[in-house]
Amino acid sequence: MDKPDVYRAFYVEKFTGTESYNRPFWSHSIPEAKFIDNLWHEPVPFNLSSEYGLAIAHHGDYCWLSNPGGVWRTSKAEQTITLTADVLSLKQETSETLGRLIVELRNDEGQYASPGQGELSVLNIGCQLEFSPGYLTTAGNEVSPGQTFILDAYEHTSSAGKASFILYCSDGWSLIQNWRARHQFRWNKDSTEMNVKQLLEFVLSRVGLKLEVKSQSSVITSFYPDFTINPNNQGEIVISKLLSFVPDVLFIEGNQGYLINPLDTDNSVYSYGSAHPIFAGRYRREAMAISRVQVEGYDPVSEEPIVVDSFAWDEIDTLYDRLRQLEDKNIDTVAKAQARGEAYLREAEIESASGMFRIPVNCGQQLYDVVDITDNRAGLEAEKRRVLGITLVYEPRRGEYENRLSLGAV
Repeated sequence: MDKPDVYRAFYVEKFTGTESYNRPFWSHSIPEAKFIDNLWHEPVPFNLSSEYGLAIAHHGDYCWLSNPGGVWRTSKAEQTITLTADVLSLKQETSETLGRLIVELRNDEGQYASPGQGELSVLNIGCQLEFSPGYLTTAGNEVSPGQTFILDAYEHTSSAGKASFILYCSDGWSLIQNWRARHQFRWNKDSTEMNVKQLLEFVLSRVGLKLEVKSQSSVITSFYPDFTINPNNQGEIVISKLLSFVPDVLFIEGNQGYLINPLDTDNSVYSYGSAHPIFAGRYRREAMAISRVQVEGYDPVSEEPIVVDSFAWDEIDTLYDRLRQLEDKNIDTVAKAQARGEAYLREAEIESASGMFRIPVNCGQQLYDVVDITDNRAGLEAEKRRVLGITLVYEPRRGEYENRLSLGAV
């Protein structure tokens, strides 16, 4: 074990069954995590057959691995290449469970003919792309840093005397979607070991993401469900299940996941329609998909079921009740049952409004922000909506540099 930047560890897995092996694995803690937090990336196999482990050390600008049969070395120095001047077009899409970036670079002189080699050695599949959109203001060139993506694929194109190099990138959601549990995990069977927030931290750490809190509910730190992750369970499904226990939501930006508790009393952080014009918009309201939630739990003391209903009365008065029933033996009090029902109704309320509008780019806009919209053509005056999706389009050949924001109810 060593700590050149974060804790890094090597160990040997020994298997004595059919096709026996002695294989080194490596892992690292997530940034800023303490050792006692026990937040480690999913162990990764190392291309070596060895009965003994690897010694790891660092000195100066290098990290070293060694065993009796070899020595490995890598530089600690960050390697970068700037692509800004060659960007022909760009599209970034951010939603509740997806983030991707497509960048087209000019390649008319063949400058990107050999990615991963020579001066382009850093530009290869798996590298990190840092994206900082911006604009020219009275203060000069201003950018919004902090967004990072993973290069999943690249493509060379040529036609009509034009050559381009296209990068296809994804954000941390792809890490979550591609993670599969290697083993079974279970918490809180007989005692309170980890609450929902801690379980989220554990799963996110398995793909190298750190959990940060912008706001959180009381439920996420007080609810300790009997929770099992089975082998081959997909990360996105596990995260979705954990979030179904609470009213909180999660978004990914850079190498971090951010936790938010969206309240209907949240204030607007930005205004559109006056100083920041709206090119076009559509704003939709519909009936809530759920207007009544019936939650059934179990009281281990009285050995009696707990049944609690939560209602959206205005919706029921309009379209009768749209019932959702759920059973969870983790729910052992009336308060927990009420909190679960309200969380489901809250999600349905947010989804009952939708729409989108096109605007000049706002580089500071984030997912789940509350904004107010004034669009006289649509009868909106400082109407509050929540941002559920952000698309940024940069297409100078068509004179386009704009955001398209997808909306939900506050």
